[in-house]
Amino acid sequence: MSPRTTAKSLLLSIIAGSCLPGFLGAQTPALSPMSPQLRDPETSAQHDARMAWWRDAKFGMFIHWGLYAIPADGEWHMRQHKMPMADYQKLAEQFNPTKFNADEWASLAHDAGMKYMVLTAKHHDGFAMFDSKASDYNITQATPFKRDPLKELSIALPKYGVKLGTYYSILADWGHPGGGAGEPKWDPAQQGSFDDYLNKVAVPQVKELLTNYGPIAELWFDNDGSAKASPEQVARIAEAVKLQPQALVTPRLLGYPGDFETSEASIPMLPPQKDWELCTRANGSWGYTKAPARTLKSLLDELTEAWGKGGNVLLNVGPDATGVIPADTAVRLREIGTWLKVNGEAVYGSTRGPFDYLPWGWTSLKGDMLYLFVQRWPEDGTIKLPMTNMIEKASLLASPGQDLPVEQTGSVAMVKTPKTAPDANVTVIALKVRGEIAPLHSLLLNKPVVASENQPNGGTVVNGGAGGDWRIKNTTGTLEVNMGQPQTFSVMRLTLPYTQASKVLLEVKDGEAWKPVWSEENPKGISFIQTFPPVTGQMVRLTIKSAKPEIRVGVFELFPLP
Repeated sequence: MSPRTTAKSLLLSIIAGSCLPGFLGAQTPALSPMSPQLRDPETSAQHDARMAWWRDAKFGMFIHWGLYAIPADGEWHMRQHKMPMADYQKLAEQFNPTKFNADEWASLAHDAGMKYMVLTAKHHDGFAMFDSKASDYNITQATPFKRDPLKELSIALPKYGVKLGTYYSILADWGHPGGGAGEPKWDPAQQGSFDDYLNKVAVPQVKELLTNYGPIAELWFDNDGSAKASPEQVARIAEAVKLQPQALVTPRLLGYPGDFETSEASIPMLPPQKDWELCTRANGSWGYTKAPARTLKSLLDELTEAWGKGGNVLLNVGPDATGVIPADTAVRLREIGTWLKVNGEAVYGSTRGPFDYLPWGWTSLKGDMLYLFVQRWPEDGTIKLPMTNMIEKASLLASPGQDLPVEQTGSVAMVKTPKTAPDANVTVIALKVRGEIAPLHSLLLNKPVVASENQPNGGTVVNGGAGGDWRIKNTTGTLEVNMGQPQTFSVMRLTLPYTQASKVLLEVKDGEAWKPVWSEENPKGISFIQTFPPVTGQMVRLTIKSAKPEIRVGVFELFPLP
């Protein structure tokens, strides 16, 4: 994973909605004959059948655990401190997690409502958390613990209905000669043949993971930016994956499409149309750092947004050096599980909601049911939805049998709510709806963009930021968008990653003149959701002025407000 970040930066990344470098492409079920393959070619129906359990599961536990739990400085401790291999390997002599209990971890995942678990079998530091014959730098041979936690989890998890997955840093390995490092190596002992490393360590260990631990549900490949492997070298790894062709694979094996896209600690503004998974943290770090657990509200807001956007969530915990998941993290997980016992029907087996923006939260779909994840309870007692479909019934999942009044006028449906939210964090309202709901997307989606400077990605800003930011080395930049016909809008959603904006101005064209809609001097933050009185027009212009000669625009969207 990426280096440890502060809770503040984590929050900013979530708010901004911009994808970190971990956001990668997903597999298209029908690949061309020349595309690289991790398994025999499959039809779309076969692909869907293999994905079915994962699409229903929606929620899993990520576990970053290794020698780095001893210094409690995060999983990148070795690289951040440029520790020689010999010095870092001495940590293995101290690593004796006698409080590790596989059944307790499995039970906690079950109590949290999680359906699968992914353990870091080997992170970038190169230390294997399983019994490996390919390298003695592993938990059973190099530590006084002598036990194989992955084997114990493979036995415990099925008892609790939780599937086993494994994380493996496939190209990056700071602890073996020849392994990748994503930057110049800092220890002469790290030098060596990458080809030998693949043949003697990486490929054999992948084979061990897929041979000795029963069915592997998800194979989570990762790297630290190392990208020197040739297609032929990576093909050796891909061949090993064929030992378990049913395993789902991340798209982080260079050149090989995965079964789903991944987004690291950041939810994309406009989610991909394909399967995707958010990996995020229960506290401020991946590996153990003594960081406190996040609030339940913070976690549920993030989880329900990801679920409402059709994603799975892999929520990370970092056990300490004794093998214990921190108590406050365990409390949060069980609180999520309690929430899911009430509201799980809106999550498990659900698909992406039809609305890309709503002022109060997100939605999910399952059959003829539309579920509303209400994160901000309406002060006026009304939830508004931009839809014409007949609502046959509206009810609170937290109060079975309590129906809610519904009024429908023109293109807006209004659900009347109690004065106080039944759940102070996220309340779920269930609507039984007739017919297919017309989706609500940004009015700018896929519309032509004219940028003040012809830099790459000028058009991606109106498509949810997919493809990267629009970046210019200037203090002023403009983006003009033609919506094709007059549209009425009253909400702007905008992200300005890494931009020190001195002014943001939104205008609409009226005849030959541009008229201001909204502006702000020295706006705070990098993400804006701004509402204003309804405006009608066909051409809009966004102007950004910056205190420094660099402007980045990640997402630019306009919506009507019900």
